[in-house]
Amino acid sequence: MKNLYKSSLSQQRFDAIIIGSGLGGLTTAALFAKKGKKVLILEKHYEAGGFTHTFKRKDLSWDVGVHYVGQVNKPEALMTKAFHYATEGKLQWASMGEIYDKAIIDGDEYNFVCGEENQIQELLKHFPKEETALRTYFTMVKNMGAATSMFFGEKSMPVWLSNFLGKLLRKKFNRYSDQTTYEVLRKLTSNEKLIAVLCAQCGNYGLPPKQSSFAMQAMIAGHYLDGGNYPVGGAAEIHKALLYTIEKYGGTLALKADVQEILIAKNKAFGVRLKNGDVLKAPIIVSNVGARNTFKKLVPDLACTQKIQQELDQIKASVSHICLYIGLDRSDAELNLPKYNYWLYNTYDFDRSYSEFLNDPKLDVPLAYISFPSAKDPAWDAAHPHKATIQVICAASFDWVKKWENTKWQKRGDEYLDFKTYFEQQLTEQVLKVVPQIKGHIIASEISTPLSTKHFSSYQEGEIYGLEHTPRRFRLNALRVHTPIKGLYLTGQDIISVGIGGALFSGVLAASSILKTNFLFAIQKWYKKEKGFGK
Repeated sequence: MKNLYKSSLSQQRFDAIIIGSGLGGLTTAALFAKKGKKVLILEKHYEAGGFTHTFKRKDLSWDVGVHYVGQVNKPEALMTKAFHYATEGKLQWASMGEIYDKAIIDGDEYNFVCGEENQIQELLKHFPKEETALRTYFTMVKNMGAATSMFFGEKSMPVWLSNFLGKLLRKKFNRYSDQTTYEVLRKLTSNEKLIAVLCAQCGNYGLPPKQSSFAMQAMIAGHYLDGGNYPVGGAAEIHKALLYTIEKYGGTLALKADVQEILIAKNKAFGVRLKNGDVLKAPIIVSNVGARNTFKKLVPDLACTQKIQQELDQIKASVSHICLYIGLDRSDAELNLPKYNYWLYNTYDFDRSYSEFLNDPKLDVPLAYISFPSAKDPAWDAAHPHKATIQVICAASFDWVKKWENTKWQKRGDEYLDFKTYFEQQLTEQVLKVVPQIKGHIIASEISTPLSTKHFSSYQEGEIYGLEHTPRRFRLNALRVHTPIKGLYLTGQDIISVGIGGALFSGVLAASSILKTNFLFAIQKWYKKEKGFGK
């Protein structure tokens, strides 16, 4: 197996060790490598990429976490430039078209389209008396930009400097983040249906409007204002492009390298110990496995981390999910499958249905997210002629599967298989509601549960979005690059937010702060040198 961990690596010295090969870790590693640092990425899985990786069954493949990405269709967007810099232009994106999301709520259909004004006009077709509310809402979404930059920029500061300046830099953002999405929207309109429609993409961060922070809702809405895009060649191209940069500049990836603990002496991190007993040393250790995993599993119980552990105990893990992976014996064109995603809701009362379902999985699925990855990817047909894939996702509670958590992957028993079969049937029914033409063409069908996510990602409750994006989450000062332990740093979605953008910029933020290098300036300079690629 390529990049399989070898014990000989323990005899080498590295400038930095990155724990976890998710997008945040790989971005951090790529920027380290470009600065001439000898970097090692340790990944417990046999595949790199975290939630950007794909898996195969015969001649079919599916992504596991990347379904669509905003902003990268705009050459002037910082996200576009950051990807270009980190991957040296190896990553390409394809637009999903004018309509990128379609929400069906209690039988009513709503389109999410490219462009702010286009979206306002689309919503006015359904809510003609709500123009003031809509324009105010989208103005608030756009105004989040400056507040967000200051808030997350503060996350790169050492704790002592944050204690001095942090409150001021966080103030404007916290005015948004301290309120729930519902609290903000209810001030703009009394139309409960409109509130639900504006929140129809809330599955992208895993909380309904009465629980989520409005800052998270605004960031997601702003991210997709100009549409959705998909990586050409599939989600795995993201981590492949980053690994190209890492390896080009001398970095190393090691798979099947499960870190047991971070080694600390006199309050300074100096290496890691793997589960096989090997010790690897470096003066810089960057954890990309989540704040809770870092401080609850990898770091010994130290006086300096007790406050962080107490803060983390105040925030729940984000929601888990169940995903159905479908393979078809006809192409997307032959079956007339769309590029856009479906959000299917059985009621406008998202909070009530969400809560009731998590307490009773035998109720009707309140939300099904349906994605057509092969239809989004212009490179798919050449590699997989006359085939297509679909994914259907619903929220889940880890409590549903907790009784099987100590069993082995693929050997969890008949009762667990029955549980999976039940949801396979439920989610198949959901997808047939919108694309009934696939009936009779399904040649592959496989279910993943929160236990699958836990097995491969080490998130203890099978969560995919890290910590819940509640108002309380954005008040945690522990979610930052610097930790109280010298030489130990964080990267990944927990220090910014869920999603490709959050993970990407966590890497930029971490590398900038640790290496004391303005990578945002370097990114802009690279872009200018390339003379506005993609125009």
